[in-house]
Amino acid sequence: MVTNGQSGKPSGPLYPGLLEAIGDEPVIERTADFNSFLDESFAEAVRAEGRQNLVIGGIATDGCVLRTALGGLREGYRVHVAVDASASPSLEAHSAAVQRMVQAGIVPVTWFSLAAEFQLDPEFHDAPHRMRLMPENVPAMAMSARSFGNAVELGKRTAV
Repeated sequence: MVTNGQSGKPSGPLYPGLLEAIGDEPVIERTADFNSFLDESFAEAVRAEGRQNLVIGGIATDGCVLRTALGGLREGYRVHVAVDASASPSLEAHSAAVQRMVQAGIVPVTWFSLAAEFQLDPEFHDAPHRMRLMPENVPAMAMSARSFGNAVELGKRTAV
């Protein structure tokens, strides 16, 4: 689920590169600033998913990410924040926001650790977006996986 501030305000519209990356995923333009859960359309959409865990990333860690993560906790969700998919104007602001979230019980994750966790779930193992993300962002791991696959295939051809 993707949310953004209203297009006519400084918080919107979404960056063209992000719009391209999300494809047909709908964007919920929220009227509430910072805590997305204060926007009823966002809160209803999240509730409709029926999940217990949230993963949040975005701009800025010390603004919308922090407030939405805390809002998710108040709603009763287990909240994770992809700390390397979030940013602030300074490393100090980002770090302080992450520390505050950890103290509140929010779990920091990285996009790669999250991708690895999804890989263990049969529903996501061969998901096209995961299969595309790995070689694009972790080329050494993708090369290792290709080498392993090639070795397995070679072993099948030379086995007696």
